[in-house]
Amino acid sequence: MKCLFLFLAAAIALQAAPKEFTPDLRRTSHTYSAAGKPLNYTAVAGELPLSDEQGNDLAELFFIAYLVEEAPERPITFVFPGGPGGSCAWEVMCTFGPRRLETPDEGKPILPPYKIIDNPESLLPWTDLVFVDPVTTGYSKFAEEVEDDDKKSFFSTDGDIASLGDFIYAFLSYFKKWNCPKYLAGISYGTVRCCGIANYLAGYDCTLHGVILMGSALDYSTLLAPRNHPLPESLLIPTFAATAWYHGRFWPDASLEQVADYARRFVYDDYIPFMLQPTRLSRKEQDVFYKNLSELIGLQEQTVRRYLGRFDETLYTTEFMANERKIIGGLDTRYTGDLSAISRFSIDEDPSYKDMHGVFCAFNAYLQKELELSRPFELYATFMSSRRWNFWTYDSVSWPDVLQRLRRMLVWNPSMKVFSGSGYYDCRTPFAATEYCFEHLDLPDSYRNNLQFEYYEAGHGFIFDHPSLKKLKIDLVKFYEK
Repeated sequence: MKCLFLFLAAAIALQAAPKEFTPDLRRTSHTYSAAGKPLNYTAVAGELPLSDEQGNDLAELFFIAYLVEEAPERPITFVFPGGPGGSCAWEVMCTFGPRRLETPDEGKPILPPYKIIDNPESLLPWTDLVFVDPVTTGYSKFAEEVEDDDKKSFFSTDGDIASLGDFIYAFLSYFKKWNCPKYLAGISYGTVRCCGIANYLAGYDCTLHGVILMGSALDYSTLLAPRNHPLPESLLIPTFAATAWYHGRFWPDASLEQVADYARRFVYDDYIPFMLQPTRLSRKEQDVFYKNLSELIGLQEQTVRRYLGRFDETLYTTEFMANERKIIGGLDTRYTGDLSAISRFSIDEDPSYKDMHGVFCAFNAYLQKELELSRPFELYATFMSSRRWNFWTYDSVSWPDVLQRLRRMLVWNPSMKVFSGSGYYDCRTPFAATEYCFEHLDLPDSYRNNLQFEYYEAGHGFIFDHPSLKKLKIDLVKFYEK
């Protein structure tokens, strides 16, 4: 089956006749009171159907939309989760929706009951918001008649982009939002989705005002690579330097920005040249390199020599406090954990997940009490994230590389703005990797006026860090009003 994921009630340049349908949507009325003056909005929760070009049902994608209906042509922002197997529960509860979970800095307890508050950091005064769950996450599901072979296309980078792009087309058609300024926002793998969807929507002649990228994964060759390609490890060095500074092991009298800038220069002036010719350098040159690198990233020189100066996330976070039988976080290297309490190091045991506890419980309470939904909710996709995910794309060799799609959109739509937010302590999507990607977009200088780069003193999930969340709100208001 050729899955074009078309909305049932519309046909754009296709001959398939639309079907009549009435989606089952739950609407509740609310007032947002954290903006200085009350703002009335409607929360709409439910599923919109997708079909193929013959009109056969394929899936229903769940969404939660926050609409200020008194102003029908307000900007509208579609928010996509990461993973690729995650739902939007975290984004709804912890980012810029009108309601959010209280943060640890505000007094959030480790155990429930948790407090859901009117979100002072919400973007609702500036834009309507739509949080979307990919298929098999949240309440999103396949149609009953869809066979297993036809489901596979949804579990791929390009198929996922197509389904979410067609969801946007569906939403704009059903809610009559075509004339609204449109934005996309994504966190982690959601940034892949945003760049791909921006390119995909061009096929609908649908232009965007802006794309918001947080913790970007734009070109996986900057994040993952074979052993003989040291680029990803090179781009981790500034994150390691920031980590060493935070834990008091490097240049304590400097500012974080000074440390990051020094580390950037070290990567391009010293680290990469060394990695390109390690056996050609003299013993004295090697000694100087290993000494400087060990000081910069906060590891003992003998450890740096043992691994020939090359560290990925897992190796660095396990070695950094190994003598103290502790590990540090990979998502956020400010966090530490007791090694004796961990049977094996894995992503699920990352100590930087600590502040994320309770989101699912709070989100379910929010669904039931405020949105009047009580069905079982799937936090993660049933396919268990990347284990069955096909990362191959039509324009990359193996892992995704959506940089050229983003570049095409900037050239095709030179008025489109791009926001990039990165955490200094993020090993998963290092800020230097994001910088490298944008530096290699090969765009004229004039395009850089539409790019906004912001940095946060937190990790991959800087939305869970209250000071960073407050700064993010200020930065995004600037982005919307630019």
